[in-house]
Amino acid sequence: MTDTKVTGGTTLLTKPTIVQTQPPPQSQSQLQPQPQRVIYEKANFSLAPRYKVVSLLGKGSYGTVCSAIDLKSKDETSIAIKKVSNIFNKDVLLKRAIRELKLLAFFKGHKNIINLIDLDLVYLKPYDGLYCIQELVDYDLAKVIHSSVQFSEFHIQSFLYQILCGLKYIHSADVIHRDLKPGNILVTSQGVLKICDFGLARGISNQFINKNHRSSNITNYVATRWYRAPELILARRNYGKEIDMWAIGCIFGELYGRKPLFIGEDQVHQINEICKILGTPQRSLIFSYGSTTAWEYFAPPKPQFAKQDWSKLYPHASNLAHDLLDRLICWNLETRLTVDQCIEHKFLKKVRNLEDEPIVGKTFDFSFEWKYSSVNDMKLLLREEVENFKKERNKSYPL
Repeated sequence: MTDTKVTGGTTLLTKPTIVQTQPPPQSQSQLQPQPQRVIYEKANFSLAPRYKVVSLLGKGSYGTVCSAIDLKSKDETSIAIKKVSNIFNKDVLLKRAIRELKLLAFFKGHKNIINLIDLDLVYLKPYDGLYCIQELVDYDLAKVIHSSVQFSEFHIQSFLYQILCGLKYIHSADVIHRDLKPGNILVTSQGVLKICDFGLARGISNQFINKNHRSSNITNYVATRWYRAPELILARRNYGKEIDMWAIGCIFGELYGRKPLFIGEDQVHQINEICKILGTPQRSLIFSYGSTTAWEYFAPPKPQFAKQDWSKLYPHASNLAHDLLDRLICWNLETRLTVDQCIEHKFLKKVRNLEDEPIVGKTFDFSFEWKYSSVNDMKLLLREEVENFKKERNKSYPL
């Protein structure tokens, strides 16, 4: 039995532990003693001794996040540790964990995307899961928006531009985030914005789509409802980067109004709230959605709405801001601005810096979505991804 030393909520394992739950198949006959671990009982965390948990930040169905200190870093750097739970026996959660890991590693290094520092895999219950060690950011944009801090137009320009720079990097790899909202945009104390939470993100390049596989047909039920593009509710067809640009428009408006623009209680109410501002769409556009659902939403005797002017909704915003809102929050996705077009808009001219607008240079390969189907295969892939990340990290920044 392992001897332990208990201090507060942390237990230090003073003898090596043995993995007791099933690891990936090929290693079952090669179980080796694990390095000394520190247990944080409050969150069921098992960590390398270099990490000291400070506090529990949040718990959800998908995982737990704690703030911690890296005791071996130069200045005992503060970090965030996200443990993705319940993944080893549920293929959906396991695939989601692999997807988020791959995307964070793929986008690593961009200043407007959350930075992944280290990874760890633990198989011993109840501490089992994928541990993602990330930079610690104290605020998210939702907290900033709903605070008493006053925004100048320059603040709003800077915030929007930074989000767009991160999204340009993501879209350049043919990836859509699918859940952009203020809560998924972190804000440092220096005012740097970082896009996070890639659990719902998807690759959309035709190069890696397997049309014969179910997972290639991505679901329309994505994004938090208030930031969900109307075509996701009304249409039954493939969608692309336009849905992220709708969310960008909603966030942009929220920076002025300090509250969400479309607060729908369900999908029907959501469309109704959009109609109150954008007006009822034209018949030709309704038919273009190609679904009876769309017609049922708008056909008489349903209420018909006239479009509102953005100048009445946000009278303190500039004409350029009103114009940009009009080009982002629109029914017709064919005319909705792309991320590049949005960055080039005159509203952002004062804050634009071409050096902050890199692109990835290659397309994200999401073929693992259909190449790996069994839980055991995905466990092996997850371990391989973690090991590869550690190797690449150690080449540049050995821990």
